[in-house]
Amino acid sequence: MRIACYGLVEEHAGSVASADFLILEELLRRGHQVDLFAKADFVRQPEGLTRWPQFRYEGILLDNLQEFRQRWAWALKWLPRQVVEDWIYRKHLTAIAHRLRTQHQRHPYDVLLFLGVGAQFAIDGLPVVAWLQGPPQTEWQALHRLRRQLVALCGWSLYLKLWAFYQYKQRAARRELSRCQAVICGSEWSRNHLVAFGVPAERAFALPYPFDLQLFRPNPEVPPRRPGRRTLLWLGRIDPRKRLDLMLEAFALLLRERRDVHLEIIGRFTYAPQYQRLIEQFPYPEHLTYCGHIARTAVPALLQAVDVVVQPSEDENFGSAVAEALCCGKPVVVGPTNGTGEYCGSAAFRFAEYTPEALRDALRAALQAVEADPVGWATRARQTAEARFDVRRVVDDLEEILARQVRERSQRPRAVATGSRL
Repeated sequence: MRIACYGLVEEHAGSVASADFLILEELLRRGHQVDLFAKADFVRQPEGLTRWPQFRYEGILLDNLQEFRQRWAWALKWLPRQVVEDWIYRKHLTAIAHRLRTQHQRHPYDVLLFLGVGAQFAIDGLPVVAWLQGPPQTEWQALHRLRRQLVALCGWSLYLKLWAFYQYKQRAARRELSRCQAVICGSEWSRNHLVAFGVPAERAFALPYPFDLQLFRPNPEVPPRRPGRRTLLWLGRIDPRKRLDLMLEAFALLLRERRDVHLEIIGRFTYAPQYQRLIEQFPYPEHLTYCGHIARTAVPALLQAVDVVVQPSEDENFGSAVAEALCCGKPVVVGPTNGTGEYCGSAAFRFAEYTPEALRDALRAALQAVEADPVGWATRARQTAEARFDVRRVVDDLEEILARQVRERSQRPRAVATGSRL
């Protein structure tokens, strides 16, 4: 297939962008042609893909807009920065779509694939497949449920800004989804929400993200993170939906039962930095460590050195840290609305409700299991990862989705010619 692609692709960025890199690399390994179109200062040329002769990077940067931004900076400062950046982004999308359309007219593509974003544009006659980071409405639904604490920590102003932002995002999502012949998300939980949002069930698909099983693997020779203590790890950004409050409350309850445990939290505070007060107010600071960032290259060794990875998020499409932990042979703790749990099997401890007591019980069970049979749990977690997150398995399914859209496009003219209706 000749595939035109637009999306988040970076080999060492982590999360979605790294998964997208693995997907494109595997498509190229199988002989497909891939042209990656991008706003050049946002998604740069992935050097690891340039060794494939059938890969081409089409980076576009409108220098006149860069000059405009600098020349009129004094006037633009009166506008919200996001408004200006969004306008510049849309101008780039128009230019990218024009470039792609021109290439399509010269050498037709079979399919247009969006990775990590919705369908930002469409080209007449070219089927569109979008692999989303998550359903468009669930982030706001979680924020609305958690508004009491959000307002208490951050004020009504942030809550109202988020309401306006997600109203806009949901309208944009409807336009983007209307352009798609197929929509992919990271879990069946997310797929069900996409269908509820209006995507036809036969056009919605669930695939896990792939992971580098050579980079993320068990290594029993790595010493424990904290000798004499069991280490629980939170790895990932911190916003209200991720439930830092629940994590800290549950951990405090666990500390009343045993003191040989430590919680390490690594992740940036995003749009609600006031949530850092929850860490500052934690009553047992000697059992808690916080770090805002860790180098991507250090993540495998970190996961190999801890005992359990915890992700108490609500409405989680797919949690990369959970999958990476399984790759490294570590058990995980996840909540009832975490789509990643669908792929974890018996290597996950799922708490049934978002209460401190339920999460505390899951943490206790995970630690006891690791202590009773560390080798067995490492093997179980790794086997689960190999069965679910191998890029070859994921791209097998992706290929079929893409090929189906190509087949349907090729059949459409014949159906119209015979008077059939699709």
